[in-house]
Amino acid sequence: MGQTITKEAPTEFLPPVQTRVWTVYDLKNFMTSTFPLALASCVAEAAPIVHRCLLRLGSFPYHNDPHHILSLDVLRTGLIILLRLDRSKLLDQDNDEASIVYPDRLSTKQRILLFQSMADQQGTPAGSSPGLGDDYHLQKALEIITYGNFRRNVRFPTAVTLGPKYPPAEHFPSSSSTLTSGSIPAEDFRSLLRLMLLTQLYVAGIDPDNFTSFLSEIEAATDSLLAAFLNGGESSTAVSFTAFDNTLGKSMQNAFLGLPRILGPLHSAKTFPSATHPSSVTEAQKVLKELFTPSVKTLPPPKGLIMSLPLLSQLSMSLPQDFPIEAPETLHSSLGVDVKCVKSCLSVTRIARILLISGKAGQGAAIFGAYFPKDFSPAILNRPSVIFQLAPVHRTFHDAGEMESSKETDFEDSAHLTLALSDMTLVLSGESATGSCIAQLSDGTGQEFAVDAVEVLSFEGCLVCVDTFK
Repeated sequence: MGQTITKEAPTEFLPPVQTRVWTVYDLKNFMTSTFPLALASCVAEAAPIVHRCLLRLGSFPYHNDPHHILSLDVLRTGLIILLRLDRSKLLDQDNDEASIVYPDRLSTKQRILLFQSMADQQGTPAGSSPGLGDDYHLQKALEIITYGNFRRNVRFPTAVTLGPKYPPAEHFPSSSSTLTSGSIPAEDFRSLLRLMLLTQLYVAGIDPDNFTSFLSEIEAATDSLLAAFLNGGESSTAVSFTAFDNTLGKSMQNAFLGLPRILGPLHSAKTFPSATHPSSVTEAQKVLKELFTPSVKTLPPPKGLIMSLPLLSQLSMSLPQDFPIEAPETLHSSLGVDVKCVKSCLSVTRIARILLISGKAGQGAAIFGAYFPKDFSPAILNRPSVIFQLAPVHRTFHDAGEMESSKETDFEDSAHLTLALSDMTLVLSGESATGSCIAQLSDGTGQEFAVDAVEVLSFEGCLVCVDTFK
């Protein structure tokens, strides 16, 4: 890894590169070698932004003025931060309800750092003095260094000698920790979102190999995800910090669960599967793929009228991590609208359920739905835990505030199903083979579309958790 292969000798490794520097080309070759050939182009296109991210994070706390080369030391630091191997010692966690429902959610501080590692920064004005919080990253780095600044006595391990005292943060250049004036190029970020879709379900035992027959669906889902970061933004070609922070904080809390699948073996403590070093590129790629084999394998779900593997991956970015999303079973699937049957399926409270509604809004496709957790009371069937939109733009709405009495569901009404949260209301209507759905936002805007399919999925069993790289 990190070595260069010449075109004249494609099957032989060159001697180790003495500088041990990882270029974008090296990282691309490493990443693509662990994925099936059909996904190679998808993976390769994400290599530049992943390389940029590792280079800057590896330069912490001066990631806004990073190193020029990705040496092994820089790569090591970048991996620790990107994969959060520091166990939250580096950046503070959010102590709120959302962090309990979404334990892998990026904290406010982590979202700032991740944005800074990807964005084309504009830089700080010349001669400007640090403001409140501008040296937060520098101070955290000094805390970590100071914590380990001692030496133990060999004969008496409990006796320690403290090292020299470090100067205060004011002694060093500012880390510009609050700098968020730049933006992430949309095309760069799109390639990363697509790679996350391919790897998102790896933690549930579904390897990217299973996505090779869903390439067009992957592209459509990626467009919906990117639209969430550009929707209502100032630019259609770049992602601002505000859009980045709001979307990851409210709609895609689990967006980066697939990162260990991309970079895992670089920090894996597993024993190398071969007693000797690989003698060819082909052999090395085979060894790498063995290292990436998930510790648990889950069969991908069958394709439904609406549900597909890319859609399931997209859903897993937004729904709570309290149910086995990798194992859906179909309770109801119909090209028509049978409200009475849908209500009956959603009333099965012993299991988690997801309602999916697809249709056409003008020339484009629209997909909405709702999530009902296990043991959710049928008395409040009209108030799910989460309402979501998957196409043409990805959005998520969570339970918050009191609901108006006018939005409550009449369970005897076999023609209408109303699902409502404070910010979003879905109304499914239909008495025959055709039906409609109205999505109404709290600001008064809405969308009505003709329904072409309805599915209700159930989820039961134990959560799968792959720990291949731990």
